[in-house]
Amino acid sequence: MKKIVILTGALFLGVAFMAYLYFSKLGNENDAKDLALQSATNNAALVFSFQNDKGFYDIMEGQQLIQQVLGKDKMNLLRQLKSDIIDDNLLNKYLKDQQVYISVLPDSNKSLNFLITLQIQPDNDIKKFYGALKTKTSITENSKELYTVKLNDSLSVYLGVHGQVLTVSTSLKLINDANVRLTENPFTEYIKENNRQIKNVLAHVYINFNQAPLLLKNIIAGNINGEIAIFNKQNSFAVLNYNFSKEKILFNGNTELKDQQNYLKLFENTAAQNTTIQNILPDNTANYALYAYDDYAKWLKKLNNWQEQTKLIDKTTAVIKKIKDEYRTDLNAIFAAYTKNQFILFQLSTTEKLGAISLSNGEKVKQLLLDVSADYNDDIKLFKASDILYSYFGEPFKKFGRPYYAIVDNNLIVANNASTVQSFLNDYKNNRLLIQTPQYLDAVNQISTTSNVSYYINTKNSADILRNNVQLGFYKHLRADSGLKNFDTFYYQMSAERNKFITNLLLNKYLKPEIPDSLSNR
Repeated sequence: MKKIVILTGALFLGVAFMAYLYFSKLGNENDAKDLALQSATNNAALVFSFQNDKGFYDIMEGQQLIQQVLGKDKMNLLRQLKSDIIDDNLLNKYLKDQQVYISVLPDSNKSLNFLITLQIQPDNDIKKFYGALKTKTSITENSKELYTVKLNDSLSVYLGVHGQVLTVSTSLKLINDANVRLTENPFTEYIKENNRQIKNVLAHVYINFNQAPLLLKNIIAGNINGEIAIFNKQNSFAVLNYNFSKEKILFNGNTELKDQQNYLKLFENTAAQNTTIQNILPDNTANYALYAYDDYAKWLKKLNNWQEQTKLIDKTTAVIKKIKDEYRTDLNAIFAAYTKNQFILFQLSTTEKLGAISLSNGEKVKQLLLDVSADYNDDIKLFKASDILYSYFGEPFKKFGRPYYAIVDNNLIVANNASTVQSFLNDYKNNRLLIQTPQYLDAVNQISTTSNVSYYINTKNSADILRNNVQLGFYKHLRADSGLKNFDTFYYQMSAERNKFITNLLLNKYLKPEIPDSLSNR
């Protein structure tokens, strides 16, 4: 019996040891496969990924819109790299069918730069690849793992060879940074997980919102505040798949929020809604953020829970109690009863900011708010107390402490200046609306009719705002004919699906319909 126990124990230990060796080897092999990804994701907010395949390059060559987004200099760089490395049969046999990552990273002098990362095929000998590099007269060895590749008389790049991983950039800083690989990086794990789930897609864009501040600091002239302040604390990721088209740039995929205290968590697990509140916006709207949910009473409970988590509930409760004590107005009987399923924050080309909340009975709300409001004129009122809307709708209304407001066609319109509300009323009454413009109609027809959260930028109406808030080099690209000038719409649309958001990202250029000569001559 004792011998049986000893043999059984020995057998068990042997099996356990073999299993350990197997899974350790498997883990090491997987880690080796991920070395390029680890380099690509270090400090990156944006990573563009595709397979090093001739079919991909053939398709991309016809994508004029993508070329405009990247700009002339970056596009020339990519073309030269393809010509000198990918089209070189001697070098490309080590890289064929491998995944290519193009990371967008902050560089020196308030600029952004590319880091291109890919991994040598695991079955190929790295020493032979070194030998192939040394046969090229355009490639100079600087040190054991660093080369300079002369692409033409005026353009050179650095080529780093670190283990099985190649890194390419015009910035030596980015090459050196890429050698520091984080073995534990949530962004890397997110990409690996989605790579397992997504098949037969030619190109992806991965977004790490945690690193967005590093990018924005090199783009924005000033501090990251106002509407973009959310990027300072946005712990979330997105994976978007590129839909190849000659008419528009459209990505779709999903966005995932990791931070349980993120305001946008309030819109998860909520049916996407048909929204109409955006139809009241003036035709000079520069941007908007639109929020929608299925039922305000249920959403308000979520908001109250969020306020407890973020330690704001005492403040908002005190606001509601004070108004009830001083003005004999029960705000709960107003907003909980008459708020519908959507609200919106928007900015005009004149930089003025407004908000709007959809109501089920605007006239009733107007009467119920009389005691907590002061008259400015017949149409415009002023809240007597602060933080009313912040208490009932949260973060987006934080900057509207004690706003002026008007109620028109079951919509509560707010702004910090009476003249801004009046300007809105004038445009609305005279039907000068964004929904009437062909550029806007063309854009919204490209995306879903339902959503929970949407961000919109009208690039033409935003020109003056961008001029004052974006570094000069980026602004020139935004307004250049060869750059982004002819793109009229940016749209980021999110529709809840359990704990994720199905996402559409659209960069649209409206093409005015051509009138046949036979009609134009009439």
